[in-house]
Amino acid sequence: MSDFEYIAIDKKGKTRNGTINAADPKAARRKIMQSGLTVLKIKMSGSSTSAGSKESKSKEKKESSLRNKFSSKGEAIGLEFLKRLLELHGSGMPVADAVKLLNYRLSDPQQKSLSGVLWKELAEGRTLSRAMRHLPGYFSESSTYVIEAGEATGNLAPILSKIISHLEEKREIRSRVLSGMTYPLFVGLMAIGVVLFFLFFLLPQIQEMLASLGGELNLMARIMIDGSNLVLLFGPFVLIALLVGFGILTQWSKTEKGGIALDRSLLKIPLFGNIFFLSELFHLSSLLGTLIWSGIGLTENLRLCERTIKNRYLRASFRSARVLVNEGKSLPDAFRKFKLMPPMQLDVVEVGEKTGNLGNSMDDISKTFRTQLTKKIKGMTNLISGLALGFAFSLVALVAISIVTSIFQVSKSISY
Repeated sequence: MSDFEYIAIDKKGKTRNGTINAADPKAARRKIMQSGLTVLKIKMSGSSTSAGSKESKSKEKKESSLRNKFSSKGEAIGLEFLKRLLELHGSGMPVADAVKLLNYRLSDPQQKSLSGVLWKELAEGRTLSRAMRHLPGYFSESSTYVIEAGEATGNLAPILSKIISHLEEKREIRSRVLSGMTYPLFVGLMAIGVVLFFLFFLLPQIQEMLASLGGELNLMARIMIDGSNLVLLFGPFVLIALLVGFGILTQWSKTEKGGIALDRSLLKIPLFGNIFFLSELFHLSSLLGTLIWSGIGLTENLRLCERTIKNRYLRASFRSARVLVNEGKSLPDAFRKFKLMPPMQLDVVEVGEKTGNLGNSMDDISKTFRTQLTKKIKGMTNLISGLALGFAFSLVALVAISIVTSIFQVSKSISY
C-alpha cells in the first residue's frame, strides 16, 4: 500500500486536495470517485516514491548481484533448484506454476532469490531457458540449450532428469580431481617448507658453528646455498619474464588463430591432453544423446552442441564436421574425417544411425568416455602423488644428509 496525492473537484465545483492510501493509482482513483469527487490529477506522494525507489533499487541491486555471481557453489545451488523443479514439473505441474510455488515454498535464501528472479522473467513472458540464460553462475550455457530443446518439443521433464544426471556426474568427476590433487599438493608444500626452513634458519647456524670450530661446509650444503642464492638473485627477473610471457600468450590466445593453436597444443600435453580430450567427448556425447532423446532434429542438435564445446580447436573441427552433415554426409563419416572420436566409438555411432537407435548409441558412448575419463584421472592423481612423494623425499633426504655430514665434519675437526 502506498500514499497518493490527488487534486479533485467536488459536486459544488470546489477544488479539493488530499492524500489517500491505496495499492495502486487505479485503486486510489476508484476510492476518490466513490467519495463523490472528480479526479483531476493523482500521483504517488514523495515519501512513498522515495521508499519505493529505495526498495526498487535495493531489489535491482540484489538481482544484479545474483545474475553476475559465478562459483562452484552457485552451480550446486542451481542443481538443487533443478531437482526441486523436476519433482514438481514431473508430477504434472506446469513449469511457470512450479517456479512460482518454489518461490513461495523454498526456505534456503539463495534458492528463494534464484526462483524469484526466474519467476519474474517467466511472468514477463520469457521462456525458462531464456530466463536461466540470464543466470550463468547457476546454469551452464549447455544446460539452457538442452532445456530450450525440451521446451520446443514438449519433453521437458525427461530432459531435466538427464541434465541433473549429467551435472551430478560432472561434479563427481571434478570432486575426484580436487580430492586427488589435495594430498600431493600438501606433501609438496611441506617439503618446500622444510627446505626453506633449512636454508634460511638451520643452515646459517650450522655455518656459524663450523666457522667457529674451523670447519667447512660439505659439498652438498654448498650446492644448496649456491642454488638458493641463484634463486634469490635471478628469481625476480625470471618471474617478471614469465609474467610478461603469460600476458603476451593471453593476448594472443584471444585471437581466433591463436586460441585454436593454443587449445590444440593443450590436447598434445602428455597425460593431461588426453584428459582434456576425454572430458570434452564425455560432455559432447552426453549432450548429443540428451538432445536426440528430446526429439530435436540432428541439424539443430549439432548447432546447439557446437556452442558448448570449450576447446576452440575441437569446436572448429566440430563446426567443419557439422557442415558436412548439413550437406548430406553421415554423422560418423563427418566425425571420422576430423578425428573427433576414436574409431571404436565411431563404429557404435554408425550402427546406431543405421538402426535408428542413435540416442542409445550416444548414451553408451557417453558411459564409455566417462569410464575412460575416470581411469585417466585416477592414473593422473596416482602419478602426481608418486612424483610429489618422490620430490618431497628427495628434498628432505638432501637436507638430512647435509645436516648429518656437516655434524660429522664438526666432530672430525674437534678430534684433530
